[in-house]
Amino acid sequence: MLHVLVNPSVGDGSGARCWQVHRYDFSRGVGELATLLSSFAQDRNRGNITEYRKVVAAALSDEVAKARARGTVAMMSAEDVQRARTDPEAVAAEQQLDVAVLKRLVARELDTILAACTDNRNGPHGPPGQPCPASFMLCLGCECARALPHHLPVQVLIHDRLVERRGQLDPLQWAERFAGPHAQLADLLEQDGEVAVSDARQGATDAERSLAERFLNRELDLR
Repeated sequence: MLHVLVNPSVGDGSGARCWQVHRYDFSRGVGELATLLSSFAQDRNRGNITEYRKVVAAALSDEVAKARARGTVAMMSAEDVQRARTDPEAVAAEQQLDVAVLKRLVARELDTILAACTDNRNGPHGPPGQPCPASFMLCLGCECARALPHHLPVQVLIHDRLVERRGQLDPLQWAERFAGPHAQLADLLEQDGEVAVSDARQGATDAERSLAERFLNRELDLR
């Protein structure tokens, strides 16, 4: 639920400007939100930039706080992956996975976009026994996900594209749509370290770049 301040009007006879507070439910779709933001943008252009910045700052803070409360996907290091090949029972116990699932994980049979899914039919985003209906972006905070070293290039590419889109979208739209995932990716990349992130960025393949673009363009969403 988003609270947006729009359409100042003179309301109490005192000469003070009164603000209408709109509660926006995203289940209504983005069309109405676009109209609402357009109206607010017109007000902003008439000198209400201070109020607009307060709304954006609040949205950013809220989305980042929610994302970090959900946590960041559990990571497996290169050492973990190597140990999983030689001592799968021990690593499976550490990762709280079945050995068979761990072997499929290491074999890259469970990859999604940003991570791998260890239990597609019993995750937190859908009915038990049914395939997960959630966006792959939610893997970033899912208990069923594991991030392995080979996922890093796509994670870096998507992080960078989100930064680029921050300059292309209305600030409030970016905050509501991307601030949370951006914070989770930033936390994830910080754990990997600057050298690994730089190497992943420079070594990303054309296929990985294409995958990142298709994902952000929502070409991989379930229809």
